[in-house]
Amino acid sequence: MNIERMLFFDNIRKDENVKRAVNIIENGSSTAHADIRHAESDYYELQRSLLRNVKFGDPELTFWQNYLLSLVADSENAYSLAAEKGMPDDLTLRLVEGDIIEIKRLMEIDWGTASPRMHDDRPCVCMVKAPVEDDGRASAIYKALEKDPAEAARGLAEYYRKKMCGELGRYKAFVWNGDLRGVEHPDPITFDDLIGYKVQQEQLIRNTQMFLDGKRANNVLLYGDKGTGKSSSVKALLNKFAVDGLRLISLPKDRILEITTVMNRVADRGCRCIIFIDDLSFEASEIQYKKFKSVLEGGVEVQPANVLVYVTSNRRNLVKEMWSDRGDNGEVHTRDGMEERQSLADRFGLTITFSEPDKKLYNEIIKSVAKREGVDIDEETLMKEATKWDMRQTGRSGRSARQFITHISGR
Repeated sequence: MNIERMLFFDNIRKDENVKRAVNIIENGSSTAHADIRHAESDYYELQRSLLRNVKFGDPELTFWQNYLLSLVADSENAYSLAAEKGMPDDLTLRLVEGDIIEIKRLMEIDWGTASPRMHDDRPCVCMVKAPVEDDGRASAIYKALEKDPAEAARGLAEYYRKKMCGELGRYKAFVWNGDLRGVEHPDPITFDDLIGYKVQQEQLIRNTQMFLDGKRANNVLLYGDKGTGKSSSVKALLNKFAVDGLRLISLPKDRILEITTVMNRVADRGCRCIIFIDDLSFEASEIQYKKFKSVLEGGVEVQPANVLVYVTSNRRNLVKEMWSDRGDNGEVHTRDGMEERQSLADRFGLTITFSEPDKKLYNEIIKSVAKREGVDIDEETLMKEATKWDMRQTGRSGRSARQFITHISGR
């Protein structure tokens, strides 16, 4: 093995566990005491690291194989990034064959001959099948690498085109905290879980489908009454379209001025990203809305073609407006100031309204949630209790319906 021959997969070439594995194979049979001690130290440290870090993969493969395949999946390099957007050029495909040969040699290390040299009767973790959660990545890459180097180069490129590389391939939802933090367990909600608002959901789905198809699509403002399913609808989009390359990035309001950084982080990648800002509103004194407005439309920087911004809010105009804004507040051109504050919402090409459900729809939501949750209670009693609950709430919504079912289930 000679991992220094690798031209693309730097993360494998520089990985400490890979270096340990190479040292074990090269020095494990040495007669020099120092070499033996060094190989022995690497041998146990490698096993400890695999036990800590290998959580996902193919249950039919070993800890070592799954670890190595995760490095292949996570590698963001000139070959994998080009593959996200289509088949790399012939020169890149030819050059990456050397990397693939070295990866396959690493995959085929015979740990059965290496472990006896350590005089340890316990099974070598490297050669034990890993009890991992199958995320589909390892098995797909392993299947591609089974071919000869030329075919493997094309097969692996096809994998990256469909599944992407790095964190964008590993996760489908992210939170921006100065960098992308992958969400291990995103909300599994689907549109089947959301009762009512079909017209609004169809508008949202249609716009997102056009986006994924590479057609022109709009940034979206979802506004309306609290608890009506605005945020849930956006999260349901992810579960509907993640397999088609959609990724969702949640951007907190206190980091909204970093939105261009987020856009640049995912620009020109093979995926389509929605930057999701939940429950957004500004006080009139907050000037952040002016920069945010210029990012959406009218600024020097162009919004990347693979990025849209979806925002939810309880306010139609996003910026809080006082009665003084409509009267004599000391501003010479009062109308100009008012229009500036209202113009932020106009930067969204599509505005979708979610209003509080009427009594009939609210009852339908309650019955649907009760059925889904397996609440064993007759409909008459359910509706009678729902009416009592409704009288104690500040407004009807899907959220209050779910809270009622949680309440009645506990009783």
